[in-house]
Amino acid sequence: MSDVVFITPNMTGTIRDEVIGTLQIATILQKQGISCKLISFHQIGDLTVFDSFLQNALEHLEKLQPKIVSFYTRSDVYHIELRMAQQIKEKWPEVYVVLGGPQSDITARETVESLSYIDFVCRGEGETTAYPLFSSLIKGCPDRTVPGLVYRTGETVMENPRPVLIEDLDSLPLIDYSLLPETAYIASSEEVFPVDVGRGCPFGCTFCSTKSFWGRKFRLKSPERICQEIQIAHDRFGYTRFNLTHDMFTFHKNMVYNTCQLLRKMDFPVHWGCSARLDCIDRKLIDEMAASGMVGIYIGIETGSPRMQKLISKHLKLEDAVKKAAYLKEKGIQTTASFIYGFPEETEEDISQTLSLIAQLLKLRSVKIQTHLCAFFAGTALLETYRQEMQPVQRYSDQTGEFAVAECQELIVQNPALFPQLQEYRTAMRERLRYFEVFVAMWKIYQPVYQYISEKYDQLHLIQMYYDFVKANETLLEEIGNTHGFAPARMIQEDQFPACFEKDENYDLIRDYCWMIAAQHSAAVQQGETVTDIICFSPSEAKKQETLSQCPRTPTIVNINKNKISEIPLPL
Repeated sequence: MSDVVFITPNMTGTIRDEVIGTLQIATILQKQGISCKLISFHQIGDLTVFDSFLQNALEHLEKLQPKIVSFYTRSDVYHIELRMAQQIKEKWPEVYVVLGGPQSDITARETVESLSYIDFVCRGEGETTAYPLFSSLIKGCPDRTVPGLVYRTGETVMENPRPVLIEDLDSLPLIDYSLLPETAYIASSEEVFPVDVGRGCPFGCTFCSTKSFWGRKFRLKSPERICQEIQIAHDRFGYTRFNLTHDMFTFHKNMVYNTCQLLRKMDFPVHWGCSARLDCIDRKLIDEMAASGMVGIYIGIETGSPRMQKLISKHLKLEDAVKKAAYLKEKGIQTTASFIYGFPEETEEDISQTLSLIAQLLKLRSVKIQTHLCAFFAGTALLETYRQEMQPVQRYSDQTGEFAVAECQELIVQNPALFPQLQEYRTAMRERLRYFEVFVAMWKIYQPVYQYISEKYDQLHLIQMYYDFVKANETLLEEIGNTHGFAPARMIQEDQFPACFEKDENYDLIRDYCWMIAAQHSAAVQQGETVTDIICFSPSEAKKQETLSQCPRTPTIVNINKNKISEIPLPL
């Protein structure tokens, strides 16, 4: 039995995807004598078999017999969590259902007003409010004075003032990882351990909801506390790779410098990554971070259009993007650059500028590119601007997901205010970009070829290259649909766009390079078989080149399987 069961939307069952905030709150409650249990979506079952998933959840709770079930709510799974909450309340009316996390925080009033099976929504940071609320619920005498609480009294929805944000994050207790199943701890050379290093972002991008629940209040843990948590994860579980989780870790450069100094003194080699803004890193900081073991950095650029940078209140100096990415490459740091497309105000010229910047970054052969369809999240200025003209989504953004949307359609349709991310502001441009992610994914895979082809176009109108790609593959694209962040094997095998340039003087290079890539992604290789072929490029050499003309033609015997490519140069 457990007093409280926390249900988290961790779909992999690994520590990498666990909700650190929930672990923190459960740790606090445990220290106060309240027994807690965490159950992840991964433990419950397969979301694609939704009825069984719901039934499995009830069976887990049946064994634990909690007095309180609390959900960490997130936009991509809110509909799923509410369906679970409904079934829990129907089966056990005496069990309190409590919601926390970003999605219920921003839609608290609407959630409590619309759904009778939700007892309380907790807004703001729960570390200071969870114990007074949960201890009172366990006693059967709810304390409705707790800051941040949203609840019903009769037909009236009551909203308490938000709790004061925690100034000193070092004051929080160290997390009790024994609350998780042991399988979540498994360390490997590739596994990354998340370390929560701070909260809040001082910026005000129109598409981001972070400012709505952190109030643009930026806070960091001390360098000593950050290194202490890293040391614990290494000593206890063997981790050497870490993600320093924070929306904007590098905002206070002096704090980052001090953290890096301590990381360099640790008794094992630390490899780490973080998120940052382009305008909050410079060469000096990059040098210090690289010297302390930073191997990866995530940067949200969002758009290559100066006009759109202003409209979304991002305000980046785009001329710095390639320079800083090149310097990060020089220091051995993997950069992930994220872009958003499909903004309501976006034009063909804006998209052309974004494609131009993406092309320049891909030429470095060291930058991972992400593209995301613009989603309209609760608590964003973007949603408030277009709220009255929103319609149900026709294509789901990878930022919102589409797990069990069909199974929860009645709930979603009846309560649109709870799910703005499943609505969109439609424009002709947004519709024309329905295969944009596939196009960029193919560009990433066939980088030298697509780079060479792009030089045939006016760089101010690169959108035409996208249109020609869609036209060349129209039937195929309609059959396979859009994909999020990758191109399926069939697209790679059947891409007709390069064939449009069969009269080009270098078409033999285009054809042979595409042949090589198709071999690496063949059905046999994807199924684990080994394919041996003679190809006209050395894969290892070709991968280093920015453009097709730089790839040396070296006929090579290549053994390809899913995990390894080995080359045997042919005797000349």
